[in-house]
Amino acid sequence: MQFPALITELGQTLGIKLALPESGTCGVIFDEDEVSFELNDGRLFIMADIAPAEGHEADLPRLLRAANLGLETGYACIGIDDKSGQFTLCRILEGDWTYPDFEKALSVFLLAVRYWRDWLALPASGAAKSEFEPFDLQAGALRI
Repeated sequence: MQFPALITELGQTLGIKLALPESGTCGVIFDEDEVSFELNDGRLFIMADIAPAEGHEADLPRLLRAANLGLETGYACIGIDDKSGQFTLCRILEGDWTYPDFEKALSVFLLAVRYWRDWLALPASGAAKSEFEPFDLQAGALRI
C-alpha cells in the first residue's frame, strides 16, 4: 500500500478526514502528542517534538546510546531541530507497507515519543533517570 493510502486509512480508523496534500505534509494529535507526516522522495517521514534540548547537555550520551541502531527509540532517530531547539524523534518508512504493519510502526513510534518525553522531564540530578526502565520494543503497543 502506498503512503498516501495508509494516511487516508489512518484517518478513517481515527474517524477523521486525513490525507497527504500536494505539499506532502499533514499531522495528527494523539492525546497530547503531535505527530507530523511528510512524504518526500517516496519516503514517509514520521516526526514529533519530544522536549526542549536546552539544559539537557548531560543527557546527550544517553540519548546517543539509545539512538544507536534505533533499539531504544522504536527504530527512530533522535535529533535536535535547530529552528525550534527541540529534541525530535523521526522514523523514516520506505517501500510497500500493509496498514496493520504501518499502524504497529506508528504505535511503537508513539511509545518511544512518550518514553523519551517522560525521561527528559525527570530531574537532571538524582537517581531517577538511572532507575528509569529502558525503552522496550516488546513492551506492547498502543491501540490506534
